[in-house]
Amino acid sequence: MEKIFIWGTGVIADQVLGQCDVFGQYGVMGFIDNNADKKGKIFHGKEIFTADILKEKVPDRIVILTIRYEEIEEQIRKEFPQITAAVEKMNFFYKQSVIKRYRNSCDPEIVEILKRLEKDDLQVFNYDFVHKYKNQHFQIEFDESCGMYFGFHEGKRLYFSKAIKDKEEAADYYRGVLMEQDQESPHKYTDESFQVEKGDVVVDIGVAEGNFSLQVIDLVSRLYIIESDDGWIEALRETFKDYQEKVVIIKKFITSMDDGKYATLDSLIEEPVNFIKMDIEGNEWDALLGAEKLIGRSENLKCAVCAYHGDFDEILIKDTFRKYGMNFSTTRGYMWYPDTNRQTYISTRLCRGIVRGIKN
Repeated sequence: MEKIFIWGTGVIADQVLGQCDVFGQYGVMGFIDNNADKKGKIFHGKEIFTADILKEKVPDRIVILTIRYEEIEEQIRKEFPQITAAVEKMNFFYKQSVIKRYRNSCDPEIVEILKRLEKDDLQVFNYDFVHKYKNQHFQIEFDESCGMYFGFHEGKRLYFSKAIKDKEEAADYYRGVLMEQDQESPHKYTDESFQVEKGDVVVDIGVAEGNFSLQVIDLVSRLYIIESDDGWIEALRETFKDYQEKVVIIKKFITSMDDGKYATLDSLIEEPVNFIKMDIEGNEWDALLGAEKLIGRSENLKCAVCAYHGDFDEILIKDTFRKYGMNFSTTRGYMWYPDTNRQTYISTRLCRGIVRGIKN
C-alpha cells in the first residue's frame, strides 16, 4: 500500500475524502497545511503537520487538494526538490476512481482514455487536441465605449462580460471556448454532416459569450439568443448590435414551466425553427419538455443538446427525442465533468458531450 501525504485541509480535501475511497487504498501518513495554527490537530482521523514533516518522512506520493496547487507545487520544488516527482494534482483520486470504474470496459473509446490516464492527469477532455491551445496567443482588445474586453471570432468582435477583468483572463476564457469546439472535441455542436444551413431559424439557449451564434449569424434568417446572466446579456447586445434586424435577445431561464423569470420555448417562439442548441448547465432535459409544441411544428429540425452535466442526462435527452419521434446520435468521445451544479457529488462517470437530434 502506497504511503501518501495529503496537502490541504479545506473544503476541497473534505469533498474528495467524502467521495473517494482514499483510506481504503492508501496508507495516509497525515495531512500537511501551511497554516501553523492547524499543526497537531486532527483531520479525518489523521494528524495535521506543517511542511517540515517532509524533512523527516518521505512519502510515495503527495496529493495536493487545494486550488493553490501551483503555489504549493512551487514550494515543494524549492524546499524539497528530491520529492518533486511524487507530487500529484487534486484530480488524482478522481482519476483512480475513473480507472477503477472502467477497468473492465470493452468500449474502445474508453479504453483509449484509460491508456492516456496511465501517464496523464484527469481532465475534462482527455485527448491530444487540448495541448494545442495551452500556449496559443489571442488578440484581445478593450472597448472604452462600453467598458468590455473583446476578441475576434470568425473575423467579428466577440465581447466578454464585465466580470472578466483583464486581457489575460479574457484570453484564457476564449481559449476554453475554442478548445471545447475543436473538431476533435466531444463538445462540438456541429460537424460536416450536422450544421446550420443557409436561411435557417436558429435558437441558441445558454449563449454566454455567443461564439456559436456569431459563427452562424451570416447564415441564419433569424436568430433567437436566450441567456439568463445579465453580464452576458450586456455583452451579447454589443456583439450583435449590427444584426438587430434578425437577432432576438431574450433574458430568461428556459424550463418546462412559465413563471416570471422562467419560460418555455413553446411560449417564447411561435414560428417553426430549424436548429436548437442547448447548453444550460444540466437543465437541458427540462427545457426539452417545454418545447414539445415548438418541435412538433418545426420540420427539418436539428438539435444539439449538452448531455454531460449530470450522470443520467444522456438517457433523459434520448428518451425525450424518442418521445418526439426524432432520430438521435451522440458525438464521438467522452468528457469528465467535475461540477456539482446538477448533482451534489463530483461524478466519476465518463459522459458523452452532445446528443444530436434530427427531425425531417
